[in-house]
Amino acid sequence: MKRYTIPFLLLMTFVFIGSCDIVDSITGNKDDGAVELYPVQVGGQWGYINKKGKIEIAPQFQNAAPFYEGLAAVRRSNRWKYINSSGDVVIDGSFSSITRFSEGNAAVQIDGRWGYIDKKGNFIINPKYRSAFAFSNGRAFVRSVDFSEHYYIDKSDRRIQSVTMPASVDFVEENEFRDGRAMIRRQNLFGYIDRDGNAVIDLKYAEARPFSERLAAVRISDRWGFIGSSGDVSITPKFISVGDFGDGLAPARAGSNLFGYVDKSGNFVISEQFEIAEPFSEGRAAVLIDGRWTFIDKQGNTITRPQFDEVRPFYNGLARVTLQVPVGETIQTRRGYINKSGQYVWYPTN
Repeated sequence: MKRYTIPFLLLMTFVFIGSCDIVDSITGNKDDGAVELYPVQVGGQWGYINKKGKIEIAPQFQNAAPFYEGLAAVRRSNRWKYINSSGDVVIDGSFSSITRFSEGNAAVQIDGRWGYIDKKGNFIINPKYRSAFAFSNGRAFVRSVDFSEHYYIDKSDRRIQSVTMPASVDFVEENEFRDGRAMIRRQNLFGYIDRDGNAVIDLKYAEARPFSERLAAVRISDRWGFIGSSGDVSITPKFISVGDFGDGLAPARAGSNLFGYVDKSGNFVISEQFEIAEPFSEGRAAVLIDGRWTFIDKQGNTITRPQFDEVRPFYNGLARVTLQVPVGETIQTRRGYINKSGQYVWYPTN
């Protein structure tokens, strides 16, 4: 999942699960809702609570990620594994790094190389890539083992290529397919391809964002606007900065250093008033006010006072929040969960 910190880069990234923290996905790649369990840390160990804040899987892991497609990544004995909703290890591959499951498969790393497994732990694509990202629309972004190329593959490990697609593309962090389009970059210009590799929007933008709710933010000259799936301008470029659409609204700023939210007509429905504003998820959006994070509803009302040092988007009704608490001469990181009313269901612990 995404996390919003201070300072924060508006361009968010997909990050592989590592040994120091848990980072899972971006907007558009959510839990399927089948398992409503949430990772918590107690006394340095990780376990899971339910939606009411009751511990369902006892703290026992070095690290733990949210559930996706019924399975969650956990770290034990310095190796990553997958557990089910009962806390049982169902895939024990002793992987050095892994990603969340997406479309029935997950990227895993063994001996410095990445491949893909199914939910039984069997390799559908043997470890042969220098890096590998989650599947979306049946496609995954990978890097060749010799570092020379980035490209897309299907689940049969066939390279996706077309006569209108560049022979090679550069790395982009947000490389997943959304609304049937993936953003690509070549020689510092951005464009979009379909799942067959056809260039549906030419490489012509100096800056761009992936599609969200069938619109993609692009910079034309010195202003940002939004285009549709065929490349036609849907919202005139008039913004200094924008974010992705979520729940029909997108963060934007047009005439100040503060962000508000616009609808799909490009009109502000929440005035410019936030230092940083993030996309809506489940009817709530993270915003930064006076150097602290909180959440707002779609009318722009805050659900708590600004108080958090870090937050993550709502998923399955809860959002994870983080406090940096001075304890003697050290700073403790404590994580908890709030519901959509802003009430704690799990008070921050470490």
